Amino acid sequence: MAMVVKNNMSAVKTLGTLNKNASALAKSLQKVSSGMKINSAADDASGYAISERMRVMVRSLDQADANTQNGVSLMKVAEGAVSSTVDILRTMKEKAINAANDSNTDADRATIQKEIDQSIDQIDDNANVTYNGKTLVDGSKMAEGTATKTSMTNQSLHKDTLGGTRIVDLQNRNGESLNIQTTDTLTISYVIQGETYSFDVDINETTTLDSALVEASDPYVRNNPLMRAAYAQYDASRASANSTYNSSYGVASSTYGSAVSNATATYNGVVQNTLSTMNSASTNAVLNESLYNSAYISAFNAGMTPAQIAQNATVNGYLTNWTSSLSVYSTAASNYTSTQASAATVRDSSIASAATVRDSAYTAARSTLTVALSTAASTLADSVGELIPYKLSVDTGNVVGISASGDTVYTANRENAITISSGSAGLQYQLSGITFSVKDSKGQVKKSVNSVLDNFTESVRAFNKSNNNAINLQVGTKANQTIRIGLTDMRSEALGLKSSTGITLGVGTQKQANAAVNVLDNAIQKALDQQTDIGSIEARLEMTSSNLVISSENVQASESTMRDANMAKEMTEYTKNNILMQAAQAMLAQANQSSSNVLSLLQ
Repeated sequence: MAMVVKNNMSAVKTLGTLNKNASALAKSLQKVSSGMKINSAADDASGYAISERMRVMVRSLDQADANTQNGVSLMKVAEGAVSSTVDILRTMKEKAINAANDSNTDADRATIQKEIDQSIDQIDDNANVTYNGKTLVDGSKMAEGTATKTSMTNQSLHKDTLGGTRIVDLQNRNGESLNIQTTDTLTISYVIQGETYSFDVDINETTTLDSALVEASDPYVRNNPLMRAAYAQYDASRASANSTYNSSYGVASSTYGSAVSNATATYNGVVQNTLSTMNSASTNAVLNESLYNSAYISAFNAGMTPAQIAQNATVNGYLTNWTSSLSVYSTAASNYTSTQASAATVRDSSIASAATVRDSAYTAARSTLTVALSTAASTLADSVGELIPYKLSVDTGNVVGISASGDTVYTANRENAITISSGSAGLQYQLSGITFSVKDSKGQVKKSVNSVLDNFTESVRAFNKSNNNAINLQVGTKANQTIRIGLTDMRSEALGLKSSTGITLGVGTQKQANAAVNVLDNAIQKALDQQTDIGSIEARLEMTSSNLVISSENVQASESTMRDANMAKEMTEYTKNNILMQAAQAMLAQANQSSSNVLSLLQ
């Protein structure tokens, strides 16, 4: 090997090796210090991208799990409110059963009524429970739906029972007669808007379920404030329509009278002017005639002959004036006649035109009155029709109604049954409960009959129209991976315990208390249905949370396999690179010493 001093290639090559060892040592140090074998895209471009996506997935899954846990917390708040309502309803039924017992006086029932009222007020407080400022079970978080009617279905009566079936012919499900006699009395009680109505139907050979219900609707029709309001509105509409007609008629008559007066005044004014002109011309002619006659007589008395008088200038002057004034009078008289005829034509035309306008106004006013009266009558008919509390379904099919989502609702076993429905959709016409009670001629309750006839249960719940306000819980890492939760209305009005005007379910009499028992059974069923829905959603959310946790763990394990460093292996690699680094440094020192050997040649 040549001895050179300018380029020490051994040192250069050793330096290159030293740099490589230093780079390898730095990478090993980074892996050992971070615990990851991939610290940047330069270490493993595809592996880095895949592991970063996995990290995003882990964080997304963790957030989805947090959302799910928050959803569980929200549902537990709603569940607590509904559970409290169920407890209250349970107590209320106990109180209603107590009030139905005639061992209580009216004063006792009044005391029980106070407890009932307070319980209903607490149910409204429960419905207003909030989570993070959101009210949950007051009906504001319902899914989109149409207004629905209450349906009460009886599957204990024979499946061929119709609305036209006679009461005395009613049979149970097995086809056995209920043995209702014409000497029995049927009491039908029902609750609408918190108000209890009751009616005793005398059973005869022709009494049917339809006719019994029509009779039972009488106290509702007579006492219902909405019905009275409908008639009051009808009377007000009629009065307003008649007032409008009379006003229009008066205005048209007054306008016509004014037109006649104006036309007559115009006619009289024009005629009076021409008449004054004619009279003035007549007066002037008479004056000139008198002057002529005076001049003629004076000339005659002066001894003038007729021929001389005819030649007399003074007499001729007066004669000329008289002749001229006669001509003026003749013209004025002619003008008066034509002007009078023309003015009369204008007057008559104006009066005729005004009469046409008046008659047209009369016709329009009568037409408006007719339409208004017809509309008022139609509105009354529609209102009264909607306010009839229920109608008996004459179908013997298995369809009991339409749900808020528009789905057809069938009987539980898909067999034919008889259904009583409210007269119109919405809470305003909700049939909270209906009770049938048959007593024999001695006033004894026929329990075996009532166990069948009174077995009407709510098959379709009444709802108002609702917008899409359901709660959305994002429980996945992708768009639209949500669970929609619609919470129904748990207010006392929605449960059929209170009216929009504040009337509460009454237990003041034995009949009211007896009817209240069925109402509370329906309310409890509503609350239990909501509680079931909430519980099933809670269970689903818990399963969803468990699945998200497992998914997060598995993705994190995959990311760990791809990115986490094997510390034992990396420490071995680090030690190796450290030793190589030290060896390269030593060799570089030796290589740098080789150039100094050239100096020995100078000795």
